[in-house]
Amino acid sequence: MSFPDIFKYNGLISVPLFAIISFLLIKKKTNFSFSQYTISKSILFLHNRIQRIIFRLNFLLKALLDLGFTWYIIHFFKLPFNSPVIWSLLLSSVLFGSLSYFIEGTHSTVHKIIVYSSGVLWVLSQIYLSSLTRDPLFIGLTNAMTAIFTVLTFWFIFAKKTNVFIQALCMVILYSWLAVFVFNYL
Repeated sequence: MSFPDIFKYNGLISVPLFAIISFLLIKKKTNFSFSQYTISKSILFLHNRIQRIIFRLNFLLKALLDLGFTWYIIHFFKLPFNSPVIWSLLLSSVLFGSLSYFIEGTHSTVHKIIVYSSGVLWVLSQIYLSSLTRDPLFIGLTNAMTAIFTVLTFWFIFAKKTNVFIQALCMVILYSWLAVFVFNYL
């Protein structure tokens, strides 16, 4: 295993680690409703300073792991730094990390812009990465999963019903795609 190979699994580690830390922090909050609030909004229910710091560091940790994955992608595919896939991955990671500061409830508008932008950039990177595999079946799978994810996201955004359950479902869809990509094409 060469040095960059250790970053191959960063994306696979970042999603469940982020989810586990988030759920551990919010599961015991009696006034938090998984069907009414989002993961980001749960910080408003954390009154312990240490828990709030851990919650914010969780966003930064995921972003750093994703940046490591991006670094691996650069080396694996020998991509130039100015390629669309690299920029979409980099910006998605940096924007996600910035959510540690721009929390919902305090910076609601900026928070929403960052969340949606990060999501769009990640979906674009999936499309770019699938095209790098040149596998028509995987490209079709990517397009199908992207369509499902996009419909789900917009449906619940416009219905103003986004909550932890919907976020978890979207994470499962994105994570499934990532697992197929990492284990079959990297």
